[in-house]
Amino acid sequence: MMFYGVSSSVSSSVSFVSWMRRTAAENNNNHGRRRATTTAQKKNLRREVVSSCGGSSRGLREERRRRSAHAKRREKKIEEFSSSPLWVANAGSSANAESEFYAAQDARHKAFLVANELKKKKKVPKIVKRTVSALVLGVLAAFFLGFGGWFWVALIGLCAYASGTEYFELMSKVNEELPHPPPRWAAKWITACSVFLCVILHVSGGRSLPVTMAMVAAFSCAVAALISNEESHFIEFTTTLFGLFYCGFLPSFWIKLRAMSGIPLAIDRAGSIVSSWPLQIGGPTSWTLGVSITLMTVLCVVSADVGAYFSGKNFGKKFFGKKLTTISPNKTIEGAIGGGIFSIACSGICWYLLGIPEELWRTLIIGGFIYASSVFGDLLQSVMKRNAGVKDSGKFIPGHGGFLDRFDSYMFTGSVTYYLTLALIVGLNIRPKYFGA
Repeated sequence: MMFYGVSSSVSSSVSFVSWMRRTAAENNNNHGRRRATTTAQKKNLRREVVSSCGGSSRGLREERRRRSAHAKRREKKIEEFSSSPLWVANAGSSANAESEFYAAQDARHKAFLVANELKKKKKVPKIVKRTVSALVLGVLAAFFLGFGGWFWVALIGLCAYASGTEYFELMSKVNEELPHPPPRWAAKWITACSVFLCVILHVSGGRSLPVTMAMVAAFSCAVAALISNEESHFIEFTTTLFGLFYCGFLPSFWIKLRAMSGIPLAIDRAGSIVSSWPLQIGGPTSWTLGVSITLMTVLCVVSADVGAYFSGKNFGKKFFGKKLTTISPNKTIEGAIGGGIFSIACSGICWYLLGIPEELWRTLIIGGFIYASSVFGDLLQSVMKRNAGVKDSGKFIPGHGGFLDRFDSYMFTGSVTYYLTLALIVGLNIRPKYFGA
C-alpha cells in the first residue's frame, strides 16, 4: 500500500515536469514567432522612415529619437495614471492601464469641448455689452444734466476722479518713455485737487479766476513736495502739471457749459421739442442755452463715434487706401470723414430740435470743431496707452474698458464748445450770468 502511494506521487511529479517542459518549449516557439514578426515589422517601418526622410541616416536617427521620446512620455503618463488613487479604486488591475488611460484622456477631451461650447454660448457679445453700458450711462447723464446744480457737479467730479486715477496709473506703466513717473502721493494729491476744482468752479458761479488760482496753488504744493525729495526729475513736474490740466481743468468746462444762461432759446421754431416740453417735468422754462448746448455736444460726439465706426467698417481703405495715422492703425480716412459728416449733421438736427439761437451755419461750425476736438482727445489717449503697453486704460465700464477709453473724446470738447459758443452764439460783447472770466 505504501509502495503504491510512493509510485503514484513519483508519476505525478514526472508528469508535472514534462508538462512544464512542453509549456516552456511552446513559449519559446511563440516568442520566436512574435520576435520574428516584430523584427519584420521593424524592417518595414525602417524602410518607410528612410524613404520619407529622403534616404538619409540622419533623418532616420532624428525620427528614432522623436519616437523614443514620445514612447517614454506615453509610458510615464500611463504609469502616473495607473498609480493614481482614483484609477486604483475604480479599475484595480494594472493590465488595462493603457486602455484606461486613453479612455480617460478621451473623456477629458470631450468634456473640454462641451465646456468650451457652453462657454461660447453663454458669452455675451462685446457689441451687446457696449450698447447696454452706453444706454445706462446715457440715462444717468440725462438725469444729472436735467437736474443740474450739485447733481451735475457731482457727476463731473466723479469723472475727474476716475480720469485722474487712470491717467496716473498709465503714467506708472510707461517705463521706456517715462523712466521717472510721479510718485503715488502726487497722483493722489492731483486727483483730489481735480475734483476740488469742479466744486470751486460751481461755488464761484462759473468764474475762471478762482479755478486758475486753485490750480496754481495745487501745483505749487506738488512742486514744493517734489523738490524736497533727494532725487527730483523734471519729467515728474511736467507729468504732474499735465495731469492737473487734463483731469481737472478740462472737465471743469462742462460745468461752465451747463451753467450758460441769459440768452433765450428759439422756442418758437417749428418742430422744436423745447416748446412742447411737458409741464410735469419742468416745461419749456427748464431749458436753457447751457442745457441745449451741452446735450448737443454729447450727441455730436456719440454721432461721430457711430459714423466713424460704420464708415470705417464698410468703406475703410476702399477709396483712399490709407490709415488715418500711425498712432491708431484701425482708424481710416473714410472713417474720419464719416464721423465728421455725422457730427455736423447731428449739430444741425440739434439746432432745429433744441432751439439753439442764431443762424444754422454757426451751429454747424461748432459741430465740426466738436468732432475735431474729439478725434484729438482720442488720439492723445491712444498715445498714452501705446506708451504704457496696454490695450485698455482700465475696467471701469463693461464692454468699453476704462473710463478714459470711453470719455477720452469728451476731454477737449467741453472747452472748445464753450469758447465757440461765446464767440459765435453769445457774442464777444455780451457776458451773461455764469460767463465771468
